[in-house]
Amino acid sequence: MNDTPSRLPLNRIAPVLLLIAFAVIWFAPLGLRHLIPSDEGRYAEMAREMFVTGDWITPRYNGYKYFEKPPLQTWLNALTFAWFGVGEWQARLYTALASFGGVLLVGFTGARLFNPLSGFLAAVVLACSPYWNLMGHFNALDMGLAFWMALSLCALLLAQRPGLRPAAVRGWMWTCWAAMAFAVLSKGLVGLILPGAVLVLYTLIARDWALWKRLYLVSGLVIFFAIATPWFVLVQQRNPEFFNFFFIVQQFRRYLTPEQNRPGPFYYFVPVLLVGFLPWLSVAWQSLR
Repeated sequence: MNDTPSRLPLNRIAPVLLLIAFAVIWFAPLGLRHLIPSDEGRYAEMAREMFVTGDWITPRYNGYKYFEKPPLQTWLNALTFAWFGVGEWQARLYTALASFGGVLLVGFTGARLFNPLSGFLAAVVLACSPYWNLMGHFNALDMGLAFWMALSLCALLLAQRPGLRPAAVRGWMWTCWAAMAFAVLSKGLVGLILPGAVLVLYTLIARDWALWKRLYLVSGLVIFFAIATPWFVLVQQRNPEFFNFFFIVQQFRRYLTPEQNRPGPFYYFVPVLLVGFLPWLSVAWQSLR
């Protein structure tokens, strides 16, 4: 008889312990500081007003209608307030979950596309990138948008793996379409335009025209519109001024004209990304040499 106590091998329990440690480190700081004006306070107050008034269709800020952005994050923050009370860590919980999930998503995708070590290193790089870490603990819309767009692109990549069963391809592509719908509900048309642009660019570079046959366009569009459309229809029915302000002013004029007073050169975000992903960009540059 073997008297040695049974235990999980180290290579099985170590990832679990590492994940627990990562979760503690990631979520522990959520309530350590006050909300920073103006974004954190604004989005927290909008969620509080939605929770208090019970109006889940028309977002409001200080009692006034607020149609600049779709309501997905406001919905989820309001639900967080309903479940856990109104507070600072509660206001940041969805953002932290989105960023935490993004790290796991990148790790999972890297492991499936390449190998477990590649997935682990990809997750470490993303988790330790200053910009991802900062925005992952800040109550703004960017991290939620980033997560849903990342999920759409990762699902697209996972669906294109050779030898995958048709049912698995369909499942990943439906996930891709659903994620794009949630990205649109996070921050508007950019949640569809950016992933779509990546798809077109990839097709042109790889010349993989057969990819378009594997997108499940018909059923995918049904899923996309089933998720993304209802709120837009309901809010327009209740607020006739919504369409012009949201689509014309916020989705087009905001980006194509200086009307919203958003000055900056076309390369504005390049230095932001360079600094935000240090020191890993230097490592990537060395690996490409």
